[in-house]
Amino acid sequence: MSDPIDDVPQCTATSRSGNRCKRRPIPGGTVCAMHGGKAPQVVAAAEARLQARQALLAAEAFGLPREVDPHTALLEELHRTAGAVQWLGAIVADLEREAITWGRVKETHGTQLEKGTDNGTTNAAAVNVWVRLWQEERDRLAKVAKTCVDVGIEERRVRLAESAGQQLAAVIRSVLDRLELSDGQRSLALRVVPDELRRLAADVVPGQVVGGGAS
Repeated sequence: MSDPIDDVPQCTATSRSGNRCKRRPIPGGTVCAMHGGKAPQVVAAAEARLQARQALLAAEAFGLPREVDPHTALLEELHRTAGAVQWLGAIVADLEREAITWGRVKETHGTQLEKGTDNGTTNAAAVNVWVRLWQEERDRLAKVAKTCVDVGIEERRVRLAESAGQQLAAVIRSVLDRLELSDGQRSLALRVVPDELRRLAADVVPGQVVGGGAS
């Protein structure tokens, strides 16, 4: 995407010699300070261009609107917040003990240093910013998780999984019926198929145990 600000690499004004000015324009503007860049209306227009560019960058960074159902949006936020909590928790775990509740909170200026200061810097107890962010994200995770429980997202997922399992079992039974297997072959198939499905589920989600089968 073309940047309207970067499209003007030099001042668009013309010098007395008739050549184009080689100076850089003011940020967000089209002319340099020598050719009207200090005029209030020019400064205002330049600031408006910069704000428009910042808004465009924000839209590109945070993503454009998209259609999503509420349940999916909540699950995405739950997963994102859980990831943020884990990441911030790892940072907090690596902090030195003194860095968790002690930091620079004020700087003093002058020739005479106050008692208890070091080079004009006052140190006092304050929660480390990483700890604060971690705590805030944990609170957010708890709220999002509660919302998910309140709207029954987990029950909805269980119902969908049960429905999918029932459909799969029906398909397997139909396949076995059409194969016209003997009683021994059918009995063997009813043992092998669930075992293979459990193995497949364990490969997709390590440690997950899947019960049930075709009968």
